[in-house]
Amino acid sequence: MGVIHGLPARGDMARPVVLTIGTYDGVHLGHRSLLRALGVDFEVHFTSAPDEATGAVRAALRDGATRIVSVGGDGTLNEVVNGFFDEDGTPLGAAAALGVVPSGTGGDFRRSAGIPAAPDSAVRVLAAATPRRVDAGRIDFAGGSRRYFINIADCGIGGEVVARVNRKAYKRGGVRGSAIFLRESIAALMSFGGRPVRITVDGEATIERMVQSVVVANGRYFGGGMHIAPNAEIDDGRFDVVIIDAMSRARSVTSMPSLYRGTHVHRPGVEVRRAEHVVIESAGAPLLFDVEGEQVGTTPATITCLPRAIALCAPATFGAP
Repeated sequence: MGVIHGLPARGDMARPVVLTIGTYDGVHLGHRSLLRALGVDFEVHFTSAPDEATGAVRAALRDGATRIVSVGGDGTLNEVVNGFFDEDGTPLGAAAALGVVPSGTGGDFRRSAGIPAAPDSAVRVLAAATPRRVDAGRIDFAGGSRRYFINIADCGIGGEVVARVNRKAYKRGGVRGSAIFLRESIAALMSFGGRPVRITVDGEATIERMVQSVVVANGRYFGGGMHIAPNAEIDDGRFDVVIIDAMSRARSVTSMPSLYRGTHVHRPGVEVRRAEHVVIESAGAPLLFDVEGEQVGTTPATITCLPRAIALCAPATFGAP
């Protein structure tokens, strides 16, 4: 991964800009000429280890950076978002804003934020947008580990899909994006059965059932374009919690198109709750968590919405472009 530090020549971007670039997205360094044309000077520092980008962002924010730009996929974005919080959970860079230039696998958050898929267009949005405050999520696992996210955290079959994707070398070429997640989702359906869970919503409602997936959504999309939470808003101070009951393999496969259309929420066996605080426990073996395309822990987990936690450079109206 790489980190580009820049000093914009104009506007409210008068302090350093930092671009964090995912491992296989170096091609987008070719957009340096566009950044310069927009009045941004910068330098590049490459990183090569997981979570190194998080440390780089923290250092940049402590040094006064006012723009942090994630260039890459959802995994890169998650590392960048975690850099907006210190190791003890203290928010960093109160005056800083987050920008997103999508590339790599996934690219789901940009859909909810209305950020264009084309990197050149996303860079122009970054330069022109007035930052808007959006929510983030915090997930606390047993044993004290913690992770932040800006899009979606889910457990169940989603964790299995991410495990399959990350075991393979998709990011080095070949099949990309939604095709990856569709292929591995179908494969996971063939082996993943329902699991017993207990879900506590805002400390009151408790749901106990066999599920295929529990999705805690700030954004609307995951899995390379699945419209999993069609009514979620990234700035309303609450999650949409989508609970998908266990179902037969045949029904799971035939239901796949509805996940992309967002019509699954009207089907039997799917429930949506709105919540600020969610606790998920599994009665049997721990379930893997997928947090923005990365495996970061297992159940039990406590997930909390952090209203207006991050300023985002995005178009005036959120929603898929």
